[in-house]
Amino acid sequence: MIIYDILKQISNYFESIVKDKQKFLIVLIGISLIFLIAIKFKPLFIILILISLGAISMIYVRFFNFAHYIGFELCTMATVLVSLAYGPSLGAITAFISLTLAFVISGYFKPKYFVSLLILPIIGLIVPFFKNLSLPLLGVLMSIVYDAIILPIYVAMRSSKVHSALIFFITHTLLNYYVFTTIAPIIYSMM
Repeated sequence: MIIYDILKQISNYFESIVKDKQKFLIVLIGISLIFLIAIKFKPLFIILILISLGAISMIYVRFFNFAHYIGFELCTMATVLVSLAYGPSLGAITAFISLTLAFVISGYFKPKYFVSLLILPIIGLIVPFFKNLSLPLLGVLMSIVYDAIILPIYVAMRSSKVHSALIFFITHTLLNYYVFTTIAPIIYSMM
């Protein structure tokens, strides 16, 4: 029901733009400018797209109870792809920004998650050391390394129980396998 309401609002908004010729012209010029910027500044455009994908990827946590136990996010993909294509420094920056925005947008930003904001950028820094691996293997490995660092810390801080950490680890690994075998290769080929 929530998804229907959101889609209906978006549809109504676009309908109002199409009916108003001045708004339609402004949107058309805006889209044209975005495409020109995308062509001229392709790396920056792709990084911004990946940060945006990472940022909105955890919005489901806001709407479903216990969703924070599920390890679905696109911040790891953004981090790995940017680090591989544009260097570890940009990968680390992408990691920090996308995960921070994801926590804020999801309503899940809490001081105890500062650990994640420190560890994911480190993942971005170490990706180039494993660049000879296939993209799916690299993505899953970085996901496992990330989880191997943060989950014991969360359990030790008592912000997560062992069973919920295990559920997160399993779903995070499986979902990242899916992401890095389907979505990530397509995006990486455009970089």
